[in-house]
Formats: sequence, structure tokens, C-alpha cells
Amino acid sequence: MLQIRDDRGWLEVAVIDGRRYPDRKSYDRAVDEMFETMNGNTIPAQFESHRVSPTEPPSRLPSWEDYRATLPRKERQDNA
Repeated sequence: MLQIRDDRGWLEVAVIDGRRYPDRKSYDRAVDEMFETMNGNTIPAQFESHRVSPTEPPSRLPSWEDYRATLPRKERQDNA
């Protein structure tokens, strides 16, 4: 779960759900990209990770990819 800090404290804004990736390498790449994007800009962020069972419903938070798309262009690190 990606959290960002603002004047209200830490806010949960997005998830990187490992079930959406074909393998661990792809998941790790998404986490690395998230850290690079958030750390490369002035957005205080932290990532919290925990195991999710295959039957657990998906989070109501947006995916990292959807959240990243809402960042101003200068704050994104697009691979495309």
C-alpha cells in the first residue's frame, strides 16, 4: 500500500497488488518504479506490504498505475 504524507498525516492512496502481476520480478519492478517516482519528486511516501490471500477481495484504493496517471506529468516517470 502506497501512503503519502501531507499536512493531515499519512494517507493511503494506492496499492500494488501482487496478484495482478505474472511473477515476482514484475511485482518488484512495479515497487521499484513507485519508489523511483515518489522519491525522485518532492512527494513524501512510504510503502507498506503484507500477504494477501488469493480469495481476499481487491482493495478499493486505485492501483499504482492508476494513481501514477493522476500525477502531474513532471512527477511521473513513464516508461513509454
